[in-house]
Amino acid sequence: MRTSRTYKLQLSEQGVDQFLACHCRLARMTREFIPYGTTLNVAISILDRCDPSEIAAELESPLCGQLGGPSYRFVGTTSRLAAVVDRVGRRLIESGECGAGVATWRLYNVALIMFLTSEDRELQTAYKIATALAG
Repeated sequence: MRTSRTYKLQLSEQGVDQFLACHCRLARMTREFIPYGTTLNVAISILDRCDPSEIAAELESPLCGQLGGPSYRFVGTTSRLAAVVDRVGRRLIESGECGAGVATWRLYNVALIMFLTSEDRELQTAYKIATALAG
C-alpha cells in the first residue's frame, strides 16, 4: 500500500500567496521546518471539522474563486488525505448544501481560507492529527 502521493493544487498568484502564508504560520507556530504537504494536511484536517453550511458558504465566496487559477503546484503528503477530501465532499452532498460534487481544487482553496481564519489552538490540534496520520 502506498503511504504517500502527490496532490495537485490549482492556484492563482493570490492562491500561492495564501498557501505560503498558511505554511509560514504553521512553521512559525511549530518551530519546525515542515513539508508543504503537512500544511495541506493541516488545512484539510481543519476543513474536515467544519460544518457543511460553513464550507458551502466559503465555496460561494469571491475569495475561493480568486484563489483558484492557472498555476498548478504539486504537493506530496499522505495518501490518506484523499479519503478525508472524499469524506468532506460526501458530507456536503448529503447535507444538501451542494447538489453535485465539488471540484477538489475548490475544497483545497476553502481549506486554505479556513486555515488562516483558525485560532492557534485549532491549528495545533489539526497539526497533531495531521502528523499522527502521516506517521
